[in-house]
Amino acid sequence: MPAIERYDGVNYRVIHKLQREGKFPENVDVKILSAKFGLIDAQTPIPHYDQRMDKQRANELQAQVAREWKKINEKQYKEIFINMGKTYLVAMGGFDLLPPSAKVRFAEGGIGKKMAAMKLWLQQM
Repeated sequence: MPAIERYDGVNYRVIHKLQREGKFPENVDVKILSAKFGLIDAQTPIPHYDQRMDKQRANELQAQVAREWKKINEKQYKEIFINMGKTYLVAMGGFDLLPPSAKVRFAEGGIGKKMAAMKLWLQQM
């Protein structure tokens, strides 16, 4: 099953709803940071698994995440929206991976505020 369909948190529900309604922007790529598989494309098939992200796992994923960010940066995105918790941010190993040419926005606050910010960003794309 594609990763975007495997996950069912509130942020994924927003994406799924926009897709069902035909309102998900065609010019947006979704990447997912998985505790099991690292940074992957939304359409990457993944099996069911039960692994939570903790600081140790986030540190283990840093090299894989860095390799994937290099690929992302090759696409020269104009904007990047990052919506993840503090532990997941550890897997990024710092913000030097972010492209200097892109406008990078981080979702802030609790899960509800982050979800609302992501939804608004998607609707403006």
